[in-house]
Amino acid sequence: MSFHPDITMLQAYACGEVDAVTGLMMATHLETCPECQKAVAKLERAQAQNVFAPSSAQLVEVDLTDMLEQVMDSQVRSDAREVYDRRFVTVKNRRFTLPQTLSRYADLLADWRSYGGKVYSAPIDFGEEARVNLMYISEGVQIPQHTHKGLEATLVLHGSFSDEDGEYEAGDFLLRDASVKHSPRTKADADCLCLTVLTEPMVFTQGVARIFNMFGRGMYP
Repeated sequence: MSFHPDITMLQAYACGEVDAVTGLMMATHLETCPECQKAVAKLERAQAQNVFAPSSAQLVEVDLTDMLEQVMDSQVRSDAREVYDRRFVTVKNRRFTLPQTLSRYADLLADWRSYGGKVYSAPIDFGEEARVNLMYISEGVQIPQHTHKGLEATLVLHGSFSDEDGEYEAGDFLLRDASVKHSPRTKADADCLCLTVLTEPMVFTQGVARIFNMFGRGMYP
C-alpha cells in the first residue's frame, strides 16, 4: 500500500468535514491502513485539545451535558459499525468479501453491468450527486485513455491495476482530476476490484471510445 489520502483530506475527515461519500471512501481505506489510522487518531487528539483548551482571550462556556451526549451517540454509531456481518459480492464467477465499512451498505448495491464481458460495474445508491460504483476489471484488460470533468476517487479493494503514473494494489487510494489523462490496465494474470466515486462523467480522449463524449455528456461507468 503506497498511495493514501493527503493530509488535507485526513484533517477534514478527522474534523468531520467531509461529505458522506468521501467519508465512506476514506473509512474504507482506513480499515486496512495502519499509517492513516495513526494519522487520523493524532489529528483527532489535536482537535480535542483545541476544543477543550480555554482561549487566552476569554473562557468559552461549554455545555458538558450536550458534549457527553454527542460522545455517547458517536460511540453507539461506532459500535454499530463493528457488529455488521461481512458481506460478499459475486461478479464473473468470482466471490469477494466486502470491507466492514461497505458491508453495511451491501443492500444498496445494484445489479452488475457488463462492458464487453471484461469490465463490470455495480452502482451503490447513496442518494448523493456523486456516482459511487464497485468496478471489476478482468485480467489483461486496458481501459481506453480518458480524463474527468470532475474528480475521480478510486480505492483498490482486491488485486491491482496500473496506469501511466504507477501501479496500485489493494488499499491504495487515488484522487484524479481533469488534469490527468490515464488508461488503467490489469496484468495478464491479475484482476482488480475497486470502489470508485465520480463527481462528473469520464471523458475519453483516444480511439472509438470517444463516441461516448457525444453532445458533451461523457460517460459514467
